[in-house]
Amino acid sequence: MLKFEIVSTRIVEGVDNEKKYVAYMLQAGQSSIAFDRDPAHVERRYTHFLDLYNGLKKEHPALLNNVSFPRKIVMGNFDVSLISTRCFAFENLLTLLATESRLRDSPAAIAFFQDVELTEAKRLIDEGKFDQALSVLESSFKLLNKVYTDRSRVVLSVLCRIVACAGSSGGALAGPVERWAQLALRRYEAVSDSDLLLIYIPLLHACISIWETLGRDKSKLVDELNDLRRRGMKVDSVPTLMEAVDNLNTTIV
Repeated sequence: MLKFEIVSTRIVEGVDNEKKYVAYMLQAGQSSIAFDRDPAHVERRYTHFLDLYNGLKKEHPALLNNVSFPRKIVMGNFDVSLISTRCFAFENLLTLLATESRLRDSPAAIAFFQDVELTEAKRLIDEGKFDQALSVLESSFKLLNKVYTDRSRVVLSVLCRIVACAGSSGGALAGPVERWAQLALRRYEAVSDSDLLLIYIPLLHACISIWETLGRDKSKLVDELNDLRRRGMKVDSVPTLMEAVDNLNTTIV
């Protein structure tokens, strides 16, 4: 069973004219079989939880009937008792989300779990800081892989973005890129969704390029690409892996 907890909080001083705020450390892990020794951790703000609640309330009002949420206030946001009350409310909301797949699969939940890290990773990639972006994406994958199934759109999307990011480092991240590329290829076994296959073909191209750089045998990957070509799929002049992932993300509703 998926389990969420708010394990700590901290007050963050604002930068660039931003007001200071409370960051809530969210822990996600699996507790159905045994204690999860490697849970995922990400920070979220009150506004992120508020957006999640409002989105879920709009998308699934009946499921949120018995859920109360602390209102936004102007003063006293750093009061210890208020922070404690909010932590309790956040955990109650996330507990409901953990037990109800319709809530987890909603656009509001997907945005809550991925958008903070995705936005930061895109900024770092645009700045050419691939090692930092990779670290952010790895944290995102760890969380999403706890919340969603191995071959879900959300998980495969961030996994392929990791491969694209590491592959764009010019060989600086050779070790990580091979490990993540192999995982992405394994995850794609038995995937048949047509939209996900649109990422698979750029993934194969990216992996062929990576294998060439690393001096690995690329024949199996080339054979797979040729098999897709024989099946009538467009395998040439396709978007880059990063472009394909971006295109897929815009279709997630």
